[in-house]
Amino acid sequence: MAKAPKAMPVYLTLRKMIDPATGKERAAFVAASDADASLMTERGFKLNAKVRADLKQPRNQRFNNLVHGLGKVLVQNIDRFAGMTAHAAIKALQCESGVCCDREEFDIPGLGRLTRAVPQSLSYDSMGEEAFQDFWRGCCAYLVKTDWPTLTEERLTEMAEFETFREVA
Repeated sequence: MAKAPKAMPVYLTLRKMIDPATGKERAAFVAASDADASLMTERGFKLNAKVRADLKQPRNQRFNNLVHGLGKVLVQNIDRFAGMTAHAAIKALQCESGVCCDREEFDIPGLGRLTRAVPQSLSYDSMGEEAFQDFWRGCCAYLVKTDWPTLTEERLTEMAEFETFREVA
């Protein structure tokens, strides 16, 4: 059975507001943009309605850019990633290194047990900042160990940032 597509998140900003019911200053979440306000309207949110929410702070955009930049560095410099998209290269690196992967095990009659690494999502809404930092350190350490022993995490970060900058320029 296919999974239902995940609903687009609504981004909110925490602001100080005056509660019209009490006249007291309160912290209140408000739509971060017109697009977010539209999403709330489309989903039928009404004023004064109680809402259940799972709140997360979004990751720094720089980290999202770093992943994309690292994928391009892999494709351009390491033969086993050649011809892949940046996204596919990152997913292949995750599987290969085992960093931020779940393990699935299968019993295959006559062959035995098969274990497969399934890369976790790196999306803003799936992975917090701290987990992303662990991902980045783990992938860089793996690349230094297996492919680039003369590089460091800092140098790989610079290379990924340069690739991101080149794309924008």
